[in-house]
Amino acid sequence: MKQQDFVLPAAIADVFALLPPAPHSVLLAAGLNRVLGRRIRSECLLPLQDKSVCIQVTDARLAFFLGADRRGFVARRFCQTPDLTIGACARDFLRLALREEDPDTLFFGRRLYMEGDTELGLLIKNILDSVETSQLFIMRFLPDTLRAKVRAELLS
Repeated sequence: MKQQDFVLPAAIADVFALLPPAPHSVLLAAGLNRVLGRRIRSECLLPLQDKSVCIQVTDARLAFFLGADRRGFVARRFCQTPDLTIGACARDFLRLALREEDPDTLFFGRRLYMEGDTELGLLIKNILDSVETSQLFIMRFLPDTLRAKVRAELLS
C-alpha cells in the first residue's frame, strides 16, 4: 500500500465525524502544551494570539481548531473561515510528528495542503522546526519494542 493511499477505516472516520470539534481541540491544545510546553518561547506564539488555525485530518474527518495565548496553545471554537487551514491524512501528520517527512516534501507532493494565511503557516512551521527533534514526540516515552511496533504498523 502506498502511503498516500492510507485511509482510516470508514467506520472509525464516521464516528469521528460525529464528534463536535471542541473536545478534541482542547485535548490537542493540552497535548501540544505538554509535549512542546517550555520548548517554545511564549513570544513566538504571540502572532497566533487572535488567530484561528484549523488542522484537518482528512481520512479521520476530524478538524481541530487552535490558537494561542501567552501561556501556550489554546482550543478555539469552530470557525467557518479560519485564518489558516492545514490538512493531511493521519499517516502524513504522524510522519511529520516523527520527523520522518519534511513538510515541504508533503506540500509539494500534494499530500499536505494549506489554505488561508500562508505567512501564518510558515510561522507555525518555523516554530515547530525550532523544537529539537529529540524533545518533540511523546513516543520517546514508550519502550523500544512498542515504539518499533507503532512505527512499523503506521509507517510501513
